[in-house]
Amino acid sequence: MKGTILNCLEELVTRKFGAAQWRSTLRMAGQPDSRIYGTFEDVPENEVHVLLNAVSATVNLTLQEVMELFGDYWSTVYAPRVYAAYFVGSRNAREFLLNLDNVHTALTRSQKSARPPRFRYEWHGNNHLIMHYESSRGLVALMGGLVRGVGKHFGESLTVTILGNAVHVQFP
Repeated sequence: MKGTILNCLEELVTRKFGAAQWRSTLRMAGQPDSRIYGTFEDVPENEVHVLLNAVSATVNLTLQEVMELFGDYWSTVYAPRVYAAYFVGSRNAREFLLNLDNVHTALTRSQKSARPPRFRYEWHGNNHLIMHYESSRGLVALMGGLVRGVGKHFGESLTVTILGNAVHVQFP
């Protein structure tokens, strides 16, 4: 996984809970409290899982709450700033989500070791999208917060349900 994910997690924890909490998270995860992740650094997936669990313990939230918080922060604060060009081209959450697989492909095209999640799309009626999450990382639980955050970014209230690797999105 790329270090940009952990840059976002560090920024979120530091802004919401304080720099001391991030340093505690790193120590709990077995990392030096001065650890800095490079944006394009390849970070082992197990290290990401350990860090998410460490955040949960240090800020006293469930892992699901941490994933929801991360997803919201990624989609409403971090990604619109860091990857602004990919947000500008979409007029609404529907357009953005339907382009997400292309965004991942474009962002990682020049990174040989990148393995972003892939998405297949299926419609059930006009307002019910199923995004089939395809990744060996097992982080589909992040998708709820990410998708709701995309809706928030575009001023839309989306209902999101995750069943296995299928992310059901109900548009207003």
